[in-house]
Amino acid sequence: MEESSGSNIMMKPMTSNYSIWKPRMEDMLFFHDLEGVILGDSAKPSIMIDKKRKKLNRKTVSRIRQWVDNRVFNHVAYETNAHVLWNALQEMYERKTTQNKTFLFRKLINLKYNDGTPITEHLNTYQ
Repeated sequence: MEESSGSNIMMKPMTSNYSIWKPRMEDMLFFHDLEGVILGDSAKPSIMIDKKRKKLNRKTVSRIRQWVDNRVFNHVAYETNAHVLWNALQEMYERKTTQNKTFLFRKLINLKYNDGTPITEHLNTYQ
């Protein structure tokens, strides 16, 4: 299940694509007026009614979980706070472990241009 709006396609996050997934998800949340919830209580307007805030929080959680890979879904399945969910995903995918660095280094070394594909696609993969 991937959402497509124009030429943009939403993908499920993985270590290799998290740097692309995160801003796209932030854009999607912004588009649906849900971005403030992932920022936590510091972004909560003082005039916002708690009931409305809870509804926005729940909508944000469901929107984010739609795009979480099945392999890590069990880690976030019962989280009901969007800010905590967002931070948990960030911790999972932004870890700077040796294993992640090795994976990315190998991927870079083995990166090859495929004839017939646009050079911009190759450069995006490189980046």
